[in-house]
Amino acid sequence: MPRISVIGQILPELKKRKRVAAYARVSMETEMLLHSLSAQVSHYNGLIQKNPDWEFAGIYADEGISGRDTSHRDDFNRLLADCDAGKIDMVLVKSVSRFARDTVDTLTVTRHLKELGIDVYFERENIHSISDEGELLLTLLASFAQEESRSISENVKWSIRKRFEQGIPNGHKAPYGYEWDGEMYRVIPEQGEVIKEIFAKYLSGTSAYGIAKELSKRGITGQKGVPMDDSTIKFILTNPSYTGSMLLQKNFISEGHTRKRNKGELPMYMVEGMFEPLIPQADFEKAQLIREQRADAAANKNPTLTAFSGLVKCGECGRSVSRRTTKYGKKWNCNTRERKGKDVCGLRPVYETELEQAAAAALELAAFDGVAVRREVEQIVINADRIEFRMKSGKAREVMRAYQRGRSAFSQKITCGCCGRKLECDYWKMGPKGQKEKYKVWVCRGCSFRRLLDDEFRKAAAEVLGREDYEPRFVKEIAGVTAYGDRFEFHFTDGEVAEWQRK
Repeated sequence: MPRISVIGQILPELKKRKRVAAYARVSMETEMLLHSLSAQVSHYNGLIQKNPDWEFAGIYADEGISGRDTSHRDDFNRLLADCDAGKIDMVLVKSVSRFARDTVDTLTVTRHLKELGIDVYFERENIHSISDEGELLLTLLASFAQEESRSISENVKWSIRKRFEQGIPNGHKAPYGYEWDGEMYRVIPEQGEVIKEIFAKYLSGTSAYGIAKELSKRGITGQKGVPMDDSTIKFILTNPSYTGSMLLQKNFISEGHTRKRNKGELPMYMVEGMFEPLIPQADFEKAQLIREQRADAAANKNPTLTAFSGLVKCGECGRSVSRRTTKYGKKWNCNTRERKGKDVCGLRPVYETELEQAAAAALELAAFDGVAVRREVEQIVINADRIEFRMKSGKAREVMRAYQRGRSAFSQKITCGCCGRKLECDYWKMGPKGQKEKYKVWVCRGCSFRRLLDDEFRKAAAEVLGREDYEPRFVKEIAGVTAYGDRFEFHFTDGEVAEWQRK
């Protein structure tokens, strides 16, 4: 008997299209170059869309950004992230110099993408990075692009320094009190009076901090519209521009492309008659003498350096964190928070004992060792929820912050749902007579809202945040909590609200 087999329907296999993206960049924000960027984006958009074998995966473009460094190019880094996520098969670039002007960066990125199976096609040079000869050609061309960039940079620096020698400033940014009218620097009358007042008060004995505090009360702000602090006042007091002179080449760009204060590495040039003087030269010199005398009088002749001196930075505002002595022990405070208040920087102080414990944990030591900290740690960054240790080896380790022994993570964040007042921490004795125990509670001083047990609130916070280390996460993620008789409302910093039902 014949055997019959059924052959199913054979569907034609569709060829998978290659997901293609393009990267474009211009390094200066001029109208002509931004038009060039627009033209690049339009060109690649049409090129990808017209190819039936390609699927459009996006255009990534950076405006007015140098190619010497990849860290600050947002779209470039977004492109690499999408490549790592498997969203792209091929990248189109106009030329090697548009991709990066640093040889190491070019080869590092293209090698990484090659490992992922992603091809980078450089249109002008007609090079595919994934090909066998691609890396050799890229090495040569990237080196040429880097040398060209360095040569242009040196030519620009040379021309600026030649102008300095002739007494010509690099740009016309005016200090506080003046404005550039297209021909010369002219005094802004209201600001000029503020400058005269600052010098007069300083010469009469008022401190820079006292002057800043008084000006702030009167609503007087600096160039950027923010209140002046003592550092701004000190900068004004040391600026020779107010005597009519201008100091050129106070700063310079280093080989590592960072701006540095000129401390004798390059010549400086004092040009007289650049400004209409607001302060007599004699008063300016007297102010410098007073500053030196006050600095000598306030200097600590026998400074005691700790294991953390000069290492600690604020993760919220980036400023230094300094050591302070309080009745509760040594702690490290953000300088911005101290000078400008918690509305400007909300970082809570970290006690030195906690910092020592975190350092021991980060270095995997049984006990704190200050010598090991100085030997291995490059920088310590304090955040609301964690302490980051950046090692000299290039590695980084994080330790969650500990809010304990009276250092509550909940302070000033619990609001009474009845009257809207902040709950305050207190202690309350509970239990039968003769067996009373002391419990930590949160109380409202504005109404009859019943005491809130700290243990109950901790349970709620742990369940809402879902982790054992809920205290540092609470500081970072919770904007505030409203306490009602039957529930707590947790308001997150991203706008979400979570409820916890009280029993």
